[in-house]
Amino acid sequence: MRHACFVLAMTVVWLSALGAAGDGGKSVRYFSNDGNDAADGLTPQTAWRTLEKLCKDLPAGAEARLRRGDVFYGKVELKPGLSSEQPTVLTSYGEGAKPEICAFKVAKPDPAVWTPAGTNNLWRIDLGDYSKFGGNHMTRNGNVGFLKVNGRIFGRKFFAKLKKPLERQWDFIDDGRNLTVWSRGNPALAAKDIRIAPCMGTLPFRNHIVVSNVVVRGTGAHGANGCGVDIRIFNCAFLEIGGSHLYGHGEGVSRYGNGVECWGGCRDVQVRRCVFADVYDVGFTMQGRQAPFSWENIHATDCVFVRCSQCYELWLNNCLPGIGMKNCSFMRNRCIDTARGWAYDVRPDKANAAPLLMYTMATDTCDILVKDNIFINSRGYLIFKSGGLANLPESYRVVDNTVVGPTNQPLANCVGQGKAAAEAVRERTIRAANRFVSRMKDVHSH
Repeated sequence: MRHACFVLAMTVVWLSALGAAGDGGKSVRYFSNDGNDAADGLTPQTAWRTLEKLCKDLPAGAEARLRRGDVFYGKVELKPGLSSEQPTVLTSYGEGAKPEICAFKVAKPDPAVWTPAGTNNLWRIDLGDYSKFGGNHMTRNGNVGFLKVNGRIFGRKFFAKLKKPLERQWDFIDDGRNLTVWSRGNPALAAKDIRIAPCMGTLPFRNHIVVSNVVVRGTGAHGANGCGVDIRIFNCAFLEIGGSHLYGHGEGVSRYGNGVECWGGCRDVQVRRCVFADVYDVGFTMQGRQAPFSWENIHATDCVFVRCSQCYELWLNNCLPGIGMKNCSFMRNRCIDTARGWAYDVRPDKANAAPLLMYTMATDTCDILVKDNIFINSRGYLIFKSGGLANLPESYRVVDNTVVGPTNQPLANCVGQGKAAAEAVRERTIRAANRFVSRMKDVHSH
């Protein structure tokens, strides 16, 4: 009997070791909407429930699996992975639609959560009072990017310093905590579903992380952003993002919000087969000032960008000598209906609506390749460069792309009569290196 027990015990140990080896030795935690944070999280049947639990207790180098078809409200802050071979992973399990990481605060369908705010059809809700809304309870922030009412986005945000009255259904203003909307009657009676996008980053960068097969939705800030090394984002979607107030910038009424944003010092970042849709600013951007380290080996590949104000942005200034962008690319992406979504309609700065956006590039290192992309039905120009098209760095290579739209449309907005000749030469060079067609059927005919 003792011998049988010994064999059984050794078999269990051997099978456990085999299972660990088959999973790379990685610790896995499961999450579902009907889970329990008091469970162990080790199986789908004993899944954890909340993103708060994930942020607090998922070990470094472990893997979080979110159940497909579920919506998880809040944000995800992963711990840095242990190495490239043992990253911290966020992914999905099961069948159905990708799980969502959703930042929306969802106003309760109760007229009592809204109070009259003076006259002129103004109604107020306290976004710091968790009793008034469901959805995201991981922030009390009330810097609102947009409203989504009965499935439709409303982005007309007003600012007190402009002293301009709200005047249309679902126009809004906030003070950082309280949201005030214009509505004919109590908002809870005017709409069945009112979702509010707060200013909260949903997926901060960490070193050695892998994110795959999830959806990020409903923040007024950025989808994923920060500074990190060895970051891989595959098969994800970044939807309905941005529009919150960018404090301390410009004239004090600027708004922001990008899909994926890489700060100076990012290295070895891969974003592949992702979808970016209805983003207030840019789908994918590399930007920063006074960066101590370069952007290196950063690639956005095989992605789809739909109704973003811009698709690919670059800018840096006040950086140390030798700091720049090295071996970076934007390749095989499809950019569709750029600047034709909700964000363009409410932006004050419409001149920079273009798939390819570049501001200041105060560096002698701009090793960027934009190749094999298709740009379809963009509003405005293909390229916006502050200071004019002639100021594009020579190492910023735009080659072998297909541009679908009016073939006589200017490539960029030329700046200043004195630069006209240089602008024309630069435009002819870029046109010669790419393909311009008037209709999608022209693309498929070759």
